[in-house]
Amino acid sequence: MTKRPEEPVTDDEESVADESAESENDSELDLAGSATESDDDDSEADEDETSDSKTKTKTRAEIIEEQIHNKYEQLKGTRLYVRFPQKLPLNDQEFETKVKSLHSLIAKAAKPRQKHARFCLVEFKSKEDRNQALEDIKKSIESDAAFKGIFVSLPKTDSEEFVNELVARKQQSLEKKKTKNLLKRATKQVQRKETFTSSVVITNLPKSSSVAQLRKLFENAVDIQIKPGRGKFRDFSAATVTLPTTMDARNAIKLDLSIGGTKLNLRFNTQQKKQRSKKDLKRKAAGGQAPKLDKPKKAKQAAKAE
Repeated sequence: MTKRPEEPVTDDEESVADESAESENDSELDLAGSATESDDDDSEADEDETSDSKTKTKTRAEIIEEQIHNKYEQLKGTRLYVRFPQKLPLNDQEFETKVKSLHSLIAKAAKPRQKHARFCLVEFKSKEDRNQALEDIKKSIESDAAFKGIFVSLPKTDSEEFVNELVARKQQSLEKKKTKNLLKRATKQVQRKETFTSSVVITNLPKSSSVAQLRKLFENAVDIQIKPGRGKFRDFSAATVTLPTTMDARNAIKLDLSIGGTKLNLRFNTQQKKQRSKKDLKRKAAGGQAPKLDKPKKAKQAAKAE
């Protein structure tokens, strides 16, 4: 009877299994999880890093490396990686029963997060229990039909080289998140700059307000227009005030202004640029064709002209 060759353990499988074990302890690092976190968390992490850097001498990368090495040093020699021929039960109690039936010395079984997984990590109280269980399970795989198709091995996290790879992946993931967060901030800043216009919109304006009253608030205004509110805003009016420069508009929206005891709400007139672009498109369409750009004359034509 020929023995079935053992399938090698892939890093992805063991990383997923390791992730499931870590999920039960929120204080531990999530090493094998994906790099998707909210941008708010990234912002808080960056703020914590800047504040901690003033009081601590260790860098963020050094702290991560120390935490990961300490964690796996404590777990070293107490776990086994197990892969089953069939998918593991989704029910927690059935999963626990199936895994612990492999050996009586198994103290804990970490259920994978992924549905229909065939692998998991099992823990033991001591290294001696782990070694004894490994020997017994391997013997059962060779002799017992109930163990047919099961694969068991030492976890890759027992290797110092593999732990170093986890550290590098975690540090690289953090760097990518920092870069992504910085790019997002820079994009927001650019978008804010593009919305700066010299026109300011005023809402929550009392219906009895006049252009003269607004002129007192904005003495250097180029143009002031008041329009009555509509719908649920019919009890108020809205005004558009055009100032000489965008800097004047930026300073204006920072002011705390009121008319007749009613506080005014000020913001940039972002519709101004949209209206301009629509007018430009209408002009081009009315002409029947897009405007042609002046092409530079060729060198030969210039020579002939001379």
